[in-house]
Amino acid sequence: MPAVKKTNRRAQILQALAGMLETSPGQRITTAKLAEKVGVSEAALYRHFPSKARMFEGLIEFIE
Repeated sequence: MPAVKKTNRRAQILQALAGMLETSPGQRITTAKLAEKVGVSEAALYRHFPSKARMFEGLIEFIE
């Protein structure tokens, strides 16, 4: 199976995060749930984003 490029994985994480916010507004989003949705480990999330706050900042930039 070919490896997913870092930029593609980053976009995949942000799309999953956006989808979770859309389908479950007001619900708590954990990195464990996000990682499960993307199909990666929580550690893999942090290879792309240094913190949960940076994930949300990245999402804002992604949708602008």
